[in-house]
Amino acid sequence: MSLKKMTKSKHSNAERSWFASLMISGKITKEQYAVYLKQQFQCYNALENRFNSSQSIESLPNKLKRAAEINHDLKDSNVAIEDIPIFESTKKYVEYITHTCPEKLLYAHVYVRYLGDLKGGQMIAKKIPGSGQYYKFENSEKLELFIRGKLRTDDDFVEESNKCFDSAIVLFKDLKKYLYNKK
Repeated sequence: MSLKKMTKSKHSNAERSWFASLMISGKITKEQYAVYLKQQFQCYNALENRFNSSQSIESLPNKLKRAAEINHDLKDSNVAIEDIPIFESTKKYVEYITHTCPEKLLYAHVYVRYLGDLKGGQMIAKKIPGSGQYYKFENSEKLELFIRGKLRTDDDFVEESNKCFDSAIVLFKDLKKYLYNKK
């Protein structure tokens, strides 16, 4: 059975979230999107830093890394970034990636995040405010092959992929709570 099939339930839950629907609707404001980007920057930056500091796993190709592109989009939003909080769910994810996640399972997070950006992110890029540097890749086919070459279907890898989806689901709930309370 493929990793996609083994993570389908969690993937579907993330895709059906209120915030994912807002992004794909084309009705997301630059302020709402900036709140999301700030959380994503923290998560991707932690993951990329963990790869950069590792001696035992292959580093991510520079063209795959997204933290700098997310930061570019965040600054490009012209929103008061310093006023946007970092959610508790984001802090927990960063802490987990930085200190707890076994290195051999980091590619499960690459599968969920980066492959999602390469695939579904292309639809989102057309619907969000700003330039969408976050979703622009050079050699996307080559990057997809790189990611797919790192995937496994053992229980630990599947469980870790599902943890990453769970983290996204919690973040989407936090975004909804925060954005509704701001109104």
